[in-house]
Amino acid sequence: MERDTNLEAVRAAIRYLLLVLILLYLISGLGITQYPIIERLTLGLLTKSMAFKIHDFLLVPFVVVLLVHVLLGPTMRIYSHFKKRQRQKHQ
Repeated sequence: MERDTNLEAVRAAIRYLLLVLILLYLISGLGITQYPIIERLTLGLLTKSMAFKIHDFLLVPFVVVLLVHVLLGPTMRIYSHFKKRQRQKHQ
């Protein structure tokens, strides 16, 4: 049971991290395309060039976390299936 709790904590952390990355990616994308509005809303902190740098930097972390999020469920199901079959063989 402790393993399930740890796995759920990891899955929750991945979900929240993905949510943060998506929001940052959207805001930085808007900072590139709608820069006058975003600059005003952020009081000049997020300029078009800064938004482009953030957007460019976030691509790899976003893709990696998205892949982990998508592949973690099926991978754990396959792992538990083989683990269960292995236990049944040894009984």
